[in-house]
Amino acid sequence: MTVRARPRSTLRWLALPGVGIQSFVREGVAAAIGRPRYAEVPAHAPSLRAIAEAALDRSFSRGMNLLTELPHPKVLRRARAEAAEMAAFMAESGFHEDPARYHRTPEPPDAVRRASARSYLARPARYEGLSFASGYEPHPGEPGGSRWLRHPTNHTVHAQLFEHRGDPRPWVVCVHGFGMGTPVPNFTVFAPERLHAERGWNVVMPSLPLHGRRGVGRFSGREVLAPDYLRIVHLLAQGVWDVRRLVAWIRARGGTRIALYGISLGAYVSALVAALEVDLAGAVAGIPAVDFPNLARDHEPRELRRYGADARIDWDHVRGATRAVSPLALAPRVPRERRFIFAGTADRVSGPDQARALWRHWDRCAIHWFAGGHVAAQWNPTIAPFVDASLGSILD
Repeated sequence: MTVRARPRSTLRWLALPGVGIQSFVREGVAAAIGRPRYAEVPAHAPSLRAIAEAALDRSFSRGMNLLTELPHPKVLRRARAEAAEMAAFMAESGFHEDPARYHRTPEPPDAVRRASARSYLARPARYEGLSFASGYEPHPGEPGGSRWLRHPTNHTVHAQLFEHRGDPRPWVVCVHGFGMGTPVPNFTVFAPERLHAERGWNVVMPSLPLHGRRGVGRFSGREVLAPDYLRIVHLLAQGVWDVRRLVAWIRARGGTRIALYGISLGAYVSALVAALEVDLAGAVAGIPAVDFPNLARDHEPRELRRYGADARIDWDHVRGATRAVSPLALAPRVPRERRFIFAGTADRVSGPDQARALWRHWDRCAIHWFAGGHVAAQWNPTIAPFVDASLGSILD
């Protein structure tokens, strides 16, 4: 098989604005028609802001493709074979029929380190750094397990902590999205100053696997972008384990009212935790991604179409490999009236169909649709009031 030479990196980066312009035009036409692209998702009014945010999302997705370069066909062949191997392991182990059995319940961490820390680029400037051993291990014989455990920096959980002194307070566990996990993006998106100082709640923001200090590479989460589906399974499984271990630590210290607040990838993890953990106060899923195979297929670089059939991903195998770590495969344990979702009708990263899938799975719980995209969602003025009201209804 002959594969044409890859475009030079400089030329591919120069082409990026064109992707945004094309998206801008496409979204403008869709908005002008005024018809919803997805059933049960409201159509957003034709606004320059919504169209621009949709175009920004498309450019962001394309930019991630450019940062990671196109994978070589042999890398894709390995990913294809490993996805089939993981799908077979999950089926033979009974995890397809009972996905909850795949997730083991962690104990509270034995030793937790707390230290004063300071951020020079985000408010609030001072917080506590929290760290403890993850303790996560894949199942014996699980494909990719030994490779996952060889990662040099992923075995310690790091978190930013804001805890009130004195009487016990409710807790909000904020689970970040892709590319976050460090103070500046976490504080910008979750606004701990508002949740902690103004609302009076304790706030903790753990870093997911391969993010922040737990990852390697030029930016947080970069390793997630490689076509390695075993890595995705272990990332999600360990992310769930780590958040549940943090919840166990809170409970061991007397915390009783604990809510989850996840964004994007963090909403995925939070939805899984909400299906496994008992007695949570509630869960808020923001601009959620919940169906990994569809998400990955939607963002697959179009240049891969020129590769041969043996180097194309079999999405049925990916679905089988990831079923046990899909929020849509497990029933939520949080009561319906304590589940909340917000999502953008112009979201072109996770997409309205992802939020709609979770909303349907969560028995059409309370949902707030805003006229905007994914990347710029943090600046939408309608989200903070919805989050505050949702968390307030279960914590105050």
